[in-house]
Amino acid sequence: MAQATAPTLPAAATSATPAAAWPADESGLNALATKLVNGWFQQITDKDMKGVMAAMQPTFQVVTFQGVFDPATSMAHVSNLGTKAPTVSKVIATRVGDALVVTCLVKADQEMDGKKLSSDAMPRLGVWQIVDGAWKLAAWASLSAPSPRPAPNAPAFAGDATMNAQGAAMLTKLLMAQHKKELTAFDAMLATGLQIVNFKGQLGRDDMMNGAKRATTDMPMLADTRATKCGDLLVVTCNLTMGQKVAFTTIPADPAPFLAVFQGSGDGAKVIAIANTNKPK
Repeated sequence: MAQATAPTLPAAATSATPAAAWPADESGLNALATKLVNGWFQQITDKDMKGVMAAMQPTFQVVTFQGVFDPATSMAHVSNLGTKAPTVSKVIATRVGDALVVTCLVKADQEMDGKKLSSDAMPRLGVWQIVDGAWKLAAWASLSAPSPRPAPNAPAFAGDATMNAQGAAMLTKLLMAQHKKELTAFDAMLATGLQIVNFKGQLGRDDMMNGAKRATTDMPMLADTRATKCGDLLVVTCNLTMGQKVAFTTIPADPAPFLAVFQGSGDGAKVIAIANTNKPK
């Protein structure tokens, strides 16, 4: 008698999107970052608001010339920008612990309240983490703005008062060390892999230390501080008033949205990302 043949089982279903993973080298990091930034802007230009929201962690914060937003309040802002034809360039990625820190330049047609934003390639900063097998944004900052830059609005969300106070204390400690020229203490608070965006463009840790040595800063005044936790990160934003002078360049003591992302807690916390929207007049 012929032996019965076992029925063929269907192949196991495979996920269309592989689980997020860390690349092995710098080239891989930059390629990943380029893919993430381009994907983010594709969702924005497509007005895929579900995709835009899904790319953010629940405690995400974004800083723009207008102020600070959380995921819910950022939706109207993103939609109103009417972003068209974004071109991403000069992507730089660093890994700091479980955080992917990315800076880049983005040239895009955008406007807000009937005012055209700069059509030049302007700095952007993003911080991603792997959450539930997918890359999710913890923070984003855009330095694109109309000229002259208007005064910022109050944050669009209240946040947690205790966490806001914690964030204000950490950011004040960092900025006061710079103001007082306590450079050893300031250096100890900067993570390897730190990236910064400001009016000069994209900067790294060494640039930050050189600037701290050369610049004279006013007493930092923080207002409207918001702080949110994303894993081991504390995302801190505020409207910062802190004039600066470096050689022949003067940054006015005007309130401007500011972002700092800290990793760790207590005295061991280090800043991994900074965005300062203030600029010379």
